[in-house]
Amino acid sequence: MIKLFISDLDGTLLGMDHYIKDKDIQAIKKMSKKDIGFVVASGRMDLDIAEVLKKIEVNGHRVSQNGAFVQDFKEKKIYSAAFDTEPAKRIMDFIEKEPMVKTVSTKDHIYTSEHNEWVEIISKQLFQDVIIEPKLTSQFGKKITPAKITLHGKEDDVILAHSRLKKHFGAELDIFISHESCVDIMPKQINKGNGIQSLLQELQIKPEEAACIGDSFNDLPMFAVTPHSYAMSSAHPDVQSKAAYVVDHVYEAIEDLIVKELI
Repeated sequence: MIKLFISDLDGTLLGMDHYIKDKDIQAIKKMSKKDIGFVVASGRMDLDIAEVLKKIEVNGHRVSQNGAFVQDFKEKKIYSAAFDTEPAKRIMDFIEKEPMVKTVSTKDHIYTSEHNEWVEIISKQLFQDVIIEPKLTSQFGKKITPAKITLHGKEDDVILAHSRLKKHFGAELDIFISHESCVDIMPKQINKGNGIQSLLQELQIKPEEAACIGDSFNDLPMFAVTPHSYAMSSAHPDVQSKAAYVVDHVYEAIEDLIVKELI
């Protein structure tokens, strides 16, 4: 039987302008009333996840920034990780000439070095404003402890940047296309799969007692954790191929588990 249901946000549970389908909300609430735990696992910051849980009006565990931070619904910190200062500076030096916006996320804030139209677009999709810090890299190890570095831009630029980063840093970093408009750069072994594994261990839940749903390449480590994995039909075919099932909506995944008498 399923004891834990895990959902990605952007492109899965969360649409543009913070929109969440009412059918998804009602399915999650119905599931929660059956004492099945709910988890949001996202590349977003913990604050964003907390705001989404408020909108849904359910308690939930939080796996933020692709697994860099894990907290249960009682605010107990289960796991946290961040870049060491020097590797983070090397990454920033390497991506300096990429024709894309660079942001740096800490546990609670997101920074960039200068304001432009992309920053406004990014801010609209967050639950807080991007902070402009002109001396961004020099603040690493001081007031800024990077947990995630992200490149934002056009899809073609995203694909090329991902390829260059994988070639140069693939052995020492985890690098994901988390959305068609962004590449996430993480310390090695920091991913949704390992974040969820730490949560399952804390809750004493077996992988086969969890189900998950997502739509991007950063969800693949999560799919590998449990046999009950669902990909959105809007996901890239390579993402769909790694999931056990494909659905159009979050509520359809929950309904499928009910039909299978796993909920």
